Amino acid sequence: MNFEHFAKENWQGNLYSFIKEVLDFYEMRSQIEHEGNSENEPHLYLNSMIEENMLTRLVESTGEYTDIESAFNGRVVRNY
Repeated sequence: MNFEHFAKENWQGNLYSFIKEVLDFYEMRSQIEHEGNSENEPHLYLNSMIEENMLTRLVESTGEYTDIESAFNGRVVRNY
């Protein structure tokens, strides 16, 4: 399944549940975590450049975001 098809079938308007589905479906090692007491502003911890590029293409395919960084309002941590 290509990224555009996956986004079309699975995008429900909720970024965080969409990213969780993506991480599970594509068996990625990146993860979403909540920092401290802030339940409203999760951070995305990226495991590799490949996963960052895949996630960017997937969120672009929703038509709502330009890249993964803008989708998470800069709350992206790169662990590579």
